[in-house]
Amino acid sequence: MSATAVSARFTHVLALPGPSAARPGHERATLGWVATQVARILALPFAGFADAAPDLPGRPYLVPQDTLVAGDATRWSIADDGALLGGAVPHAFVASKLITHALVSPAAAAPAGWQSGLGEAMRDVTFAGFSVFAPDDLHEACRRLLEAGGAARVKLADGIGGGGQHVVRDVASAAALLRTLTAAQVEAGIVVEAEVADAATYSVGEMWLGGRAIAYVGTQGLSTGRDGRPVYGGSTLSVVRGRMPDLLGVFRQPRLQRTIEMAIAYDRAAQAAYPALLCSRRNYDVLWGSDSHGNPHGGVLEQSWRVGGATPAELAAFDLLDREPALSRVIASTVERHGPVRVPAHAEVYCVLDDPHCGLITKFRHAGPDIDAPLCLGESDGSTPLDA
Repeated sequence: MSATAVSARFTHVLALPGPSAARPGHERATLGWVATQVARILALPFAGFADAAPDLPGRPYLVPQDTLVAGDATRWSIADDGALLGGAVPHAFVASKLITHALVSPAAAAPAGWQSGLGEAMRDVTFAGFSVFAPDDLHEACRRLLEAGGAARVKLADGIGGGGQHVVRDVASAAALLRTLTAAQVEAGIVVEAEVADAATYSVGEMWLGGRAIAYVGTQGLSTGRDGRPVYGGSTLSVVRGRMPDLLGVFRQPRLQRTIEMAIAYDRAAQAAYPALLCSRRNYDVLWGSDSHGNPHGGVLEQSWRVGGATPAELAAFDLLDREPALSRVIASTVERHGPVRVPAHAEVYCVLDDPHCGLITKFRHAGPDIDAPLCLGESDGSTPLDA
């Protein structure tokens, strides 16, 4: 579907905030800015936020902050991936990191709609781990991974940006952690995964908008929040026209080839397990690190089927490739910094806000031709797994 066809099918673009963007702050401001850029690309008017706009005649093209679940998708008449920038899933857990791993046993607790074969189908492209929904299963998952050697990382289903994660090194520390978790947190789902050292995280993804598609491989960076803790600091992407399989003909480094292959395998397995999945923006975090024996290992951590921190860079690359037909590859970056910051002259600022929760935050982006593989996409990188 071309941009012209989209503008004929829809009457306006509407931003749909999730819970974290329901209040004023940088997340709401960024979502609104992304939606205005999408509206410009699709040649449609931007009608504002769904929770603030009056009922408008016509049919909106949606830019939701979160992945939609079946009921919401039906409410907004989302019947295909050409109706939104993001994704829609048949069950809420499908949009989370929980689908990355299998249960501890066929009899283990699981939510309705769980596809038991998916974890096994993705075993070769993920780390050793389990998804659990009951205290006894959490104990068993920790025990198995700890007995295999090394430590285990326990991750809450709703944790983003590296939040909601804990490392346990023995059964006693796992039991102590369980005592701090609420029944609701355990029932919502927890991932227990083998811990790795010397971690480096890559992003692999694609975006489809107005009949055109881009694909990319990139890395994520860190910044420092006002509390002194590391937070998401932006993404750097090397972008081409096309879909994720098209990346394999561009990036020849062995690690990048394997990284892209793992993301594609994960994507295909998830789509096969949940055929009702609709997605126009796909992003996969792929971690490389060393196991307890010092051996290198890579695996997909999780997926993001929604607008994310890298989306402003994706849109910058989309624009540049559209304006410059002779370019076959561009590099695009987003940067997020807390506190005072000097913005480079060539960058485009898309958010400066004194957020009531995280303080002063500045976000900017830039894009340009990617003639040679950038250093950040080489065979090693010091980035940390964070939400993209």
